[in-house]
Amino acid sequence: MSKDQHAPTLVWVVLVSIIFFLVLALASGIVLRNEHHQHVQFTEELAKGQMEIIASIAEAELQKGNYESLSKIINQWAAKYSEVDEIKLVSRNGFIIAGYGPVQSSVRRYILEQDVPYSYRGLAKLTLAISLEGAYKHTLKQGLRVAVAVFSLTGLFALLIYLFLTRRHKANLLSLMVEELKDTESRNMQLAAYPRENPNPIIAFDLNGKLTFKNPALRRLLVRLNITDPISILPDSHKMFIDRLANGERQIYGEKKIGEIHMLAHYQMIDVADEVYVYIQDITAQRKAEKELRKERNQAHITLASIGDSVITVNMDGLISYLNNKAMKLFNTDAEQAIGRHFSDMVRLVDDGEDWDIDSLLAQCRTSKPNQNVNEQLSLLTDEKEALQVQVTAARIFSQDIETDGVVIVLRDITREYRLQEELHRQANHDSLTDLMNRSAFETHLENALDSARHRGREHILCFMDLDQFKVVNDTCGHVAGDELLRQLGRLMRKHFRGSDVLARVGGDEFSAILIDCPLVQAIERIDSLREDVQQHHFYWENQTFRISLSIGISPINMYSENIAKLMSAADAACYSAKDSGRNRIIVYEKDSVTTKRRLGEMQWVSRINSAMDEGRLVLYAQPIVKFDSDEQLIVAVEVLIRMRTVDGELIPPGAFLPAAERYDLIERVDHWVIEEVMRLLANCSSNYPDCFINLSGGTLSHSRITPLVKKLLQKYGIRPEKITFEVTETAVIQNLSSALRMIRELRELGCRFALDDFGSGLSSFGYLKNLPIDFLKIDGMFIKDMNTDSLDRGMVEAIKTVADTMRLTTIAEFVENDAIIEELRRVGIDLGQGYGIANPKPFDDFISETDDSNVIWLSAKT
Repeated sequence: MSKDQHAPTLVWVVLVSIIFFLVLALASGIVLRNEHHQHVQFTEELAKGQMEIIASIAEAELQKGNYESLSKIINQWAAKYSEVDEIKLVSRNGFIIAGYGPVQSSVRRYILEQDVPYSYRGLAKLTLAISLEGAYKHTLKQGLRVAVAVFSLTGLFALLIYLFLTRRHKANLLSLMVEELKDTESRNMQLAAYPRENPNPIIAFDLNGKLTFKNPALRRLLVRLNITDPISILPDSHKMFIDRLANGERQIYGEKKIGEIHMLAHYQMIDVADEVYVYIQDITAQRKAEKELRKERNQAHITLASIGDSVITVNMDGLISYLNNKAMKLFNTDAEQAIGRHFSDMVRLVDDGEDWDIDSLLAQCRTSKPNQNVNEQLSLLTDEKEALQVQVTAARIFSQDIETDGVVIVLRDITREYRLQEELHRQANHDSLTDLMNRSAFETHLENALDSARHRGREHILCFMDLDQFKVVNDTCGHVAGDELLRQLGRLMRKHFRGSDVLARVGGDEFSAILIDCPLVQAIERIDSLREDVQQHHFYWENQTFRISLSIGISPINMYSENIAKLMSAADAACYSAKDSGRNRIIVYEKDSVTTKRRLGEMQWVSRINSAMDEGRLVLYAQPIVKFDSDEQLIVAVEVLIRMRTVDGELIPPGAFLPAAERYDLIERVDHWVIEEVMRLLANCSSNYPDCFINLSGGTLSHSRITPLVKKLLQKYGIRPEKITFEVTETAVIQNLSSALRMIRELRELGCRFALDDFGSGLSSFGYLKNLPIDFLKIDGMFIKDMNTDSLDRGMVEAIKTVADTMRLTTIAEFVENDAIIEELRRVGIDLGQGYGIANPKPFDDFISETDDSNVIWLSAKT
């Protein structure tokens, strides 16, 4: 390729590579920026929610004067969240009422401040600082990984574009030369047969050098060149060529350059006429192509000599025919010594510990197509006994004669990238604090151990270890001390496990281990030795000494083990049994143990709840809410209750399965089912269908999915929104205050109403009522059931009634169990209630069929 043609090629390669790089970098930057923004925004939203919670707690405790309790609560709360950098509550005169941190404050953090009422002393200032360092570190790590990937992809893309353009030009040039030679041969044949009609210039001389013939093509050439003497376009050795032909030579070639035009003169003796015919051919294009080809070949050699990869060319037998400067330097040789040697004699490559032979590479190249590469990743052993990781790329060099084909082999040193990849893999599978395996890697090893036990009869031991009293260290000395303790324990634990065993940190203060091919008795001895070492370990921090212990659960892994989920559940249950039994002990999982049965039973509710929902075994019950102002006790609404029916038809009360549903994140699905089922049943009723009170859990209330779901169902079943009242407990509202308030307002905008359930049983008391947009107040049954005999309960009910009236809320009494309580409620002024003293819950369908318009007056009919 000529310099003029090579430069545009490089320009195109650079331009296309820059565009590719910019697009890739821009896309990566946008993704990183959005991820970072979302991370920071999530942290800030979380900080606001946490600020609301701690401010509420601080206000309640300040009103009670529990300063010491408040300080303890704040420290305990802050210790749970590693993002909390600093929190303090300062009185108006600058006295720090309570505070936490910092050991070393973060450079980047998000700070919130809020005034908290402080009795008659005025307002105290609550300050919360959340560290943003985690978000920035995460973004930096991601940025570095993306940068490496972008540069690597751009380099590969540039190389592919360059190879494509240069090889395409070579192919076109060779094709042109072949066609030109074919044309030349054809013209020569025509000249011999038809000299006069031949389009190429022809001139003839006798043996004395006298001009005897010239064809029209020659005349046109002379006119074009503005030359009158035809001898002047012939080679300078023209006379000598005539003499040589007269003395017996058959043909001679000569060349003449006229300006930039190259003329090839083919002298041929014609015996019949005793004349010399000279066929003249313009070979300017051919000479120019040859010149460009030489220049391109030189440039190719210079390029190969200067690139950073080692390039070696071999023939199809593996003998070296060329190597560039980088290869000569890598193998400490020169071209004279290397050329002609076999590739394997000079280059030692290893694949998975075994010597790699070039013959397999040559075999793949023989069957490859043009522009198809063969790639291998191997280890290269240098003369200095250093093992380098290299990417071997080979491509066949095609020629007209298959025997002259060869293979160009490029060795790229990827040692740095390989080690970086290994480090990234190690980080992805190891805990950064203790350098032990993390949970993901541990589960992979556990899956392999289970597979070997079930299919090859091997026996292993799964061990789950939880630190006792670890929270004391964190709360007393902070997370820095806790982290140091975990590092020390990690080093201590390693000493008790063999190289074949697996040890991992699977949680904050939780460790797991797999003892490979270890009998149970031997495993217990080894684990107990570890337990004793941990118990004897003294942790020193800032003139304080701590001693902790381990609660350990053990579960055998054998051919009867089912899956890793049940194995980990069993070991987890055994560990918690060890904690329940007094800590600092080992419990081996026993399938028939009462304790482990109870623990596993809680976990099994997940599948039972899912099965009940999938099989339609959840049923709705209704308990009437009545009005006390007459003996008829008119029904004004119903509270919707849920039951689970077993496969055998037995009814399970909600208290047995709803706690498990909340604990294992199934409660939202249950709530959604209840809401739709209620609306479906109401849609099948007459136009005077009942007002329904539906319980919502805190988990459902904290998610934004509830509002669009209710809106969709109201439209689908044609239910008037005022007929639906959602019950929420004050505890659920307080725990999710900001999201709960938002959801309540959104659902009230649809027309639904809200009742605050179990009022008085939570932490908020009257303080939150003024901020909650509710319609009904349901007084907790703990105050109702004994109010006819307990003056304190009666006083609480009266106080709640007074506040509710002031806020224009309708009160509803729960746990109304007898007529005496009804009379006492009437005296207080509460005229709505529910309980077993009024009516037992019954199936929703039965309630609808047994209720007529004579004994009902729905609450929604009054609005």
